Amino acid sequence: MGHHLGFGGFLVQVLVQRWHPVSFGNTSYIHTGCVMEAARKGTRAKADAKKKASKKEEVKKEFIPLKKRLEMQQTGGASPRRKDDHLKDPIDNVWISRFYKWQMYSVRDAIAMHRETHHETQFNHSNALINAYIELDMSADKKNRYIDNFSNVIQLPYHFENEQQRTVLAISRNEEVIEQAWQMGVTLAAGLDVVKQVQSGEVSFQDIQHFIAEKDTLPDLVPIRGLMKRRFPSVMNGTAGSDIIPIIERFIKGVEYKTTTDKFHHDFATIEAPFGRLGMTDEQLEENLSALLNDVENQKPQKKSDQLITLVRLRTVLGPEQFKIYHKVYIRERALNVKVAAS
Repeated sequence: MGHHLGFGGFLVQVLVQRWHPVSFGNTSYIHTGCVMEAARKGTRAKADAKKKASKKEEVKKEFIPLKKRLEMQQTGGASPRRKDDHLKDPIDNVWISRFYKWQMYSVRDAIAMHRETHHETQFNHSNALINAYIELDMSADKKNRYIDNFSNVIQLPYHFENEQQRTVLAISRNEEVIEQAWQMGVTLAAGLDVVKQVQSGEVSFQDIQHFIAEKDTLPDLVPIRGLMKRRFPSVMNGTAGSDIIPIIERFIKGVEYKTTTDKFHHDFATIEAPFGRLGMTDEQLEENLSALLNDVENQKPQKKSDQLITLVRLRTVLGPEQFKIYHKVYIRERALNVKVAAS
């Protein structure tokens, strides 16, 4: 016979049935969601922190085009620009240059050493040409932008036989100027009739390197401008003017230089140009070198803040000797900027 439970016993039975632990197989009615969720969240946070601490920081690599990557593979990524700041200074008068810093010389000391090697007892060429080997930084201020190759013909203060040959066409309305141009040694001197001669095939521009013309003749030369292309005379590049005799003299007697950019490193370019002969005086050679270096440095565009010339060595064709010089003392700052010059 069943036992009769009072109201209190019934209530206890109900509570036992509804709040019985999960281990007995019944569903728990105690709400534990917040506590368990916080525990899981803390565990995940600890795991993420541990994973982040063990993982190396990833550095975003700069994108390099395929052509550039192939070029870098061929050169091993080595720059042609020699950096020797980490090397020691030589402590003797004989050393292996690859293991020590290059010694810096004054221009006069470098010239004197070249004169010794070219003495009649050695190379026996005491009046040899002496060249300036110039290294350039062609990078612009903007990343991955470079200065275009450039060239120029400059007349140095002291003339010398530089062994450079150029073909020049001079165009003028004045018969006397044409005659004088012939006497100065141009390849061809002509009047405006050269336009019809070119159109008829009597005259060819195939072997002409430089075109010089009087400023007022430029409109008449427009019909053959396509044959001249970038060599078309202009006042800006110094191949046209009211008086072309000084221009002709510069192209006949002057020194021509042009940049040679490295195939794999577009920020590196070189120029090698003669600036005199060993038989000239030290003063003449220094003035010629200064004029050459300043003309090169002034080719630097406004978009570049650093100096264009980074290194200068003096060398000759006959011997392997080359001497690094203090070139910055010969480079003058630009006295006028573009705005002042324009005004």
